[in-house]
Amino acid sequence: MLAYWGYLMVVALARILPRRVQYFVACRVADLNYLFDRSAREAVKANLRVILGPEASEPHVRRQARWVFRSFGMYLCEFFGAEGFGPEFFDEHVAIQGREHLDAALAGGRGMLFVSGHYSNWELGAFVVGRLGYPIVALTRPHAAQRVNELFVGQRRKHGVTVVHTETGARAVLRALRENRPVAILGDRSTGGPTVRVTLFGRPTYLPQGPWRIAVDAGVPLLPTFVHRRFNRDYTLEIGAALPVPEEGTKAERMAALAQAYALALEARVKADPCQWAVFYPLWKDGPAEETPLAAHRLMPARAGDAQRKSQPHSADETPRA
Repeated sequence: MLAYWGYLMVVALARILPRRVQYFVACRVADLNYLFDRSAREAVKANLRVILGPEASEPHVRRQARWVFRSFGMYLCEFFGAEGFGPEFFDEHVAIQGREHLDAALAGGRGMLFVSGHYSNWELGAFVVGRLGYPIVALTRPHAAQRVNELFVGQRRKHGVTVVHTETGARAVLRALRENRPVAILGDRSTGGPTVRVTLFGRPTYLPQGPWRIAVDAGVPLLPTFVHRRFNRDYTLEIGAALPVPEEGTKAERMAALAQAYALALEARVKADPCQWAVFYPLWKDGPAEETPLAAHRLMPARAGDAQRKSQPHSADETPRA
């Protein structure tokens, strides 16, 4: 119940406050969460040490970690404030790269998969595709609290996104593909089901099996796709070319090859700005990665850009600008 009312507060503030003020409030709440949620803070720092490499100083890792929390907070404001984003906002503030890859994939008549990650405002990508007139379906993991889940589902539907949940959505996804519709799914977080082992930033970790199994079983193109926040608070939707699926080998080998190709695309995107990747649990360990309960999923604004100056929206010590 507390989470529900917390999200309602975010919705209310996102509707009435200017973006600049929203970001300021989100970052301050994120700073508190960074301070008090020790498990998430330490997990983020451990991940960043791998991403940034051994040459990264500990103060730099801490600054980057704080911006991971802040970026997620800005994402929440943008997600719940997106109801007020009219077509002119998307036309003026969202650049699209690679739309030709989407059209080429759908030209095959079998549907296609967008596979993204918890990076920047990943929801915005589906919103943009829906507003362009593509009948997009999003396969999502339901929130544990039903009323909170309804808030998220309702927000997605307002932008033309059909939502199906991971526990019951297999048939709906296959039906959508048969209807030649694009399906969006996240591929960077294990949710307790079967996994595929990949190498990410030079170390082994585990990705969920679902996207690669669907692509191989249904014979549909899989396009690595990411949204990132630019320096001026505008966005870029990057739609990648379809990843090649080996024609030979066992099913497990073909899925593993596809998962590894996606891992390389994810690694390239994260390298560009690690602070926009919202992963609040340890990614690299001996067994499959398991998501842990986080304050982030209750009311945890956090996550922005600071890694590489060209792509980061602000320096590590600046207040974000709208």
